[in-house]
Amino acid sequence: MRYFTADLHFCDDYTIIYSRRPFKNAKQYDKFMIKRLNKTAKKDDIIYVCGDFFDCDGKEYDLYLKAASYVKKIKAKLFLIIGNNEERIIKYFFDNNYEKFRSYCLELGFIDVQKSIILNFGARTFYLVHEPLATNSKYINLFGHIHSGGSYRSYGINVCVDANYFRLWSESDILDYLDWKTKWMDHDANINII
Repeated sequence: MRYFTADLHFCDDYTIIYSRRPFKNAKQYDKFMIKRLNKTAKKDDIIYVCGDFFDCDGKEYDLYLKAASYVKKIKAKLFLIIGNNEERIIKYFFDNNYEKFRSYCLELGFIDVQKSIILNFGARTFYLVHEPLATNSKYINLFGHIHSGGSYRSYGINVCVDANYFRLWSESDILDYLDWKTKWMDHDANINII
């Protein structure tokens, strides 16, 4: 099974406050989130993280090193899509060298790291990217970055943990959601989709 999420922001107390996550601190959130990921996704499953597994606000902000240890704590295989926080890590700690960062992540245990990817399932084609501004109009987009900005946008689905109350989206969740949207939302004259 394949699962989707974004904006985990492990080890970052500021994200707990900024995103109004219902946790005392990052330590409590991290413990909860790793347990939830492991309860949902099993060893042979893949979790596609659409950016910001890590957090980084500047060159003195090396919390990514602590979060790196979490990769081995997660049972499922992890596939990382580069987010704006990973971009900062690449800039400040990997000499602005994407391949150097990618190699580091592969050594940690990620099965791959890409800037975006295209996946097919349920007779549909999906484009996975971090930021909504980088979405591709040819596909159904799965993205993060906007945190609790709601799940659906006209250009795709926000798979951020904040938009799905800290749950992973499965392939079937995505397909069911799209079917529901087609059946109900697209035909409701009272709904104005942004």
